[in-house]
Amino acid sequence: MSKVRTDTIAAVATPPGRSAISLIRVSGPAAFEVLNKVFKTGGKKTFPLPHCAYYGSIIEPVSGLIADKVLVTTFVAPHSYTGENLVEISTHGNMVVVSKVLQLVLQSGARAAEPGEFTRRAFINGKMDLLEVEAVAQLLSADSMTQARLALNQLDGLPSQFVSRIRGLLLDHLVQLEASLNFPEDAIEAIDEHILANELKKIVAELRIFAENARNGSMVAGGLKIALLGRPNSGKSSIMNYMLGRERAIVTEIAGTTRDTLEESLMIGNYAIKLIDTAGLRKPGDRIEEIGIERTRRAVDEAFALVGVFDGSSYPDADDQLVLAELQRAGKPFVILRNKIDLPQNLPQDFFAGQQQLAVSAVKGSGLDHLTAALNDIIEQNGLADYEALVLLGAQQSVALEKALVALERACSGVGHLYQDMLAIDLEEAVRELGRVNGETVELNTLDLIFERFCIGK
Repeated sequence: MSKVRTDTIAAVATPPGRSAISLIRVSGPAAFEVLNKVFKTGGKKTFPLPHCAYYGSIIEPVSGLIADKVLVTTFVAPHSYTGENLVEISTHGNMVVVSKVLQLVLQSGARAAEPGEFTRRAFINGKMDLLEVEAVAQLLSADSMTQARLALNQLDGLPSQFVSRIRGLLLDHLVQLEASLNFPEDAIEAIDEHILANELKKIVAELRIFAENARNGSMVAGGLKIALLGRPNSGKSSIMNYMLGRERAIVTEIAGTTRDTLEESLMIGNYAIKLIDTAGLRKPGDRIEEIGIERTRRAVDEAFALVGVFDGSSYPDADDQLVLAELQRAGKPFVILRNKIDLPQNLPQDFFAGQQQLAVSAVKGSGLDHLTAALNDIIEQNGLADYEALVLLGAQQSVALEKALVALERACSGVGHLYQDMLAIDLEEAVRELGRVNGETVELNTLDLIFERFCIGK
C-alpha cells in the first residue's frame, strides 16, 4: 500500500502501432520533477503550472539530443484522474519515438505502471468507488453504444449513491441494535421489532430490484446470448449465416452437420448479441452427437432468448416435438420460425398449438427482418432497453451483493423469532458485503483481481 502512495509511475496509455499521436501518462508525487529532467518548454510559461498545456521537447539529459516534439498537459493533485500530480505527454505516434520517450521518463525516476494502476490509485485516493471502477472497465470493453451508455450512466454515480444509502440505513439499524444489547443499563430506547421488520422489508425489496438490474446489466454488457434451436437440417445454420452476412456455419443437406455450438457476435438494433448455433436436437446416434446435444442444452440454459427453427416443408416428427417441448421447458422468451417457406409446406398450422410463428426462408433471406424485429421487441419488453436503470458489477461484487441480500433476507424473516444478537450478526454481514460492492470494505487481494483486467495505461 505504501508503494502505491509514494512512488511515481508511467505508462503508454494508447494502443501500440502507428498513429498521429500517442499518450504517455506519468502519475505520482514526483511526476513534475521527473518531467523537469527531460522536458524543455518552448515558451515563456513557467513549468509546471496547474492545468496547463505546454509545447516543447523531450531531451536526452546526457547528450542533449531531442527525442521528440511533444505537448505536455499538467494536472495538480487532487484535481486529476488519479488524485495525484499527473502529467500527460502527447508524442508523435511512432512506437520507436514513444518507446524512447517512455524510456527517458523511466530513467528519470518513474517506474513502469502495472495493469490498471492509474485507476487503482484513483480508487485509493477517493476519486471513484468500485462501482465506478467497474464502469470504467466496461466502458473500455464496450462493443456497442448501448453498452457504452450503460457504463457512462454508472460513472454518474447513481448506483454508488444507492449502495451507500442502503448500507447507511442498515448501519443505523445495526448501531441501534448493538447499543440496546450492550448498554441496557443506560436506558437506551428498546428496538421496536415491528418497525424494524417493516423497514427491513422495504430495504430487501429495493435491494432485490438492484440485484435484478445488476443481472440484466451483466447480460447487456457481455452481449445478450440468443440460441438457435431445432432438429437436424431444420435450417439453423443457414439462418445464422444470413444474419451474420457471411458463411460461418457449414451448411449441407446431411442432417447433423453441426455437432458443436458455434457462437458469433452481431448487432440487433443497438444491442450487442451473441448468436449461438446449436447441434440439432434429436435422439443421439453416437457419443459425439450426444456431447453436442448436451452442449445444446447448456446453451439453452445460458441463453437470454431462444429461436426455435422448424422445417415447414417436412411433416412433424418426434424431434420437432422435442424442440417445441424444450422451448416451453426453458421458461425463456422465444421466437418460433417456420423455415423453408420457399418450398411446398407440410408442417400443419396447428402444430404450434396457437403459438405465434414467423414464416421465413433462410435460403432466400425472406422474413428474417421480422425475426430481428421480434428479437428487438423481446429485449425491450424485458426491460433491457432501459439502460439507465441497469447496473454493472464485477464477479466479486456480484457475489458480495448476493451474500448481502441473503443475510438481509435472513434477518428480515428472523425479526420476532431470533435473538437480537443473531439479528445483529446478519445485519453486520449485510453491511460488510455491501461495503465490498462499492469498495468501502474491500480487501487488497480483491483489488488485485479487479484491476488486473485493465490495460497498463489505465
